Amino acid sequence: MNYFFRPAALSIVLVPMFAAPAIGQEPPLPQIDAIFAEFDRTGSVGCAVGVVRDGAFVYKKGYGYASLDWDIPITPNTVFYMGSVSKQFTAAAIALLAHEGKLDLDDDIRQYLPELPPRDPPVTIRQVVHHMSGVPDMYRVMRQNDLTTWNRFSRIAALELIAQQELDFAPGERYSYSNGGYLLLSMVVERASGKSLREYTTEKIFAPLGMRDTHFHDDPVHIVKRRAMSYARREAGDQGVEGNYYQSYQGNFALPGAGGLYSTVEDLLQWDRNFANNRLGGADFMEILHTKGVLNSGEELDYAFAIREGEHRGLETWGHTGSFMGFKTVYIRYPEQKFSTWVLCNMGEIVPANYARQVAELFLAGEMVERDGGF
Repeated sequence: MNYFFRPAALSIVLVPMFAAPAIGQEPPLPQIDAIFAEFDRTGSVGCAVGVVRDGAFVYKKGYGYASLDWDIPITPNTVFYMGSVSKQFTAAAIALLAHEGKLDLDDDIRQYLPELPPRDPPVTIRQVVHHMSGVPDMYRVMRQNDLTTWNRFSRIAALELIAQQELDFAPGERYSYSNGGYLLLSMVVERASGKSLREYTTEKIFAPLGMRDTHFHDDPVHIVKRRAMSYARREAGDQGVEGNYYQSYQGNFALPGAGGLYSTVEDLLQWDRNFANNRLGGADFMEILHTKGVLNSGEELDYAFAIREGEHRGLETWGHTGSFMGFKTVYIRYPEQKFSTWVLCNMGEIVPANYARQVAELFLAGEMVERDGGF
């Protein structure tokens, strides 16, 4: 396929390379553009990418369009729905409340949500954070009850629905990813703090860090400036339609906690910096965020406070992915290299983690391990 450069479709900010000390040679910029070349064209969905070393951008750029209706290009300031990357901030709110003494991580969750049935043994807040509580996944339960995320669905109705379900397993017995658990955590934040998750995180996280375009979306009719729409690809052979995509944005669904966060490439720089220079919650805050779950058997999970420990060609990583509607997102940190990258996209079939890793390999290849059979 032939690609071409169209300035109106892109927004790029290049930071002088001397602003962030490099380990070896920085990659030529066209190599980064080549990774996202398929989106560098008229009428395409796309992604925003941020690359940070030592707390400063070395690269940030938008590819494709935030709105295909209006031909509005994606930029580093485009506001994306973050999907499950949101959980990192819900978990951070729980950690801050623990630091403030307003809850204990080993409290029975019913201490804050008495609407839930008693369990023996009880479900603790810590178990919910680490997805080892047995609380069923909310979206699975909704499907089983013929409920759809295209329609409005209140938090109270969601709580009642979860309360009617049996646990998938005894608390602490195993790991099972649960969006239902993180909806419950959003309500724990509200009960423990007296403020909504949106209000609490704005006051305690986003405002102190200067994340001006970041919020938990709990009002479906709230106007979000510079918001990207989400899309899906049309099936081959569709008749009577124009274009390659259709809009998949679900504006009525506004249950924050498991998801619901809106943010930008620019704002995520402030969150990334906080991992190195913590301004929130005191000295133990980062320790709590990186504390991994431990099952009843004593097995340690790779999942901490909604950040997952991993490995990329021999380098330690911490990160999380997100997916909802047509939004796909990823945020990956390489702590030893003081390097991070995040990719925010607006079409469901995109796998942003693949792009983020390719970008990281351009910058960190000299420190990475070569795999059998090549890179």
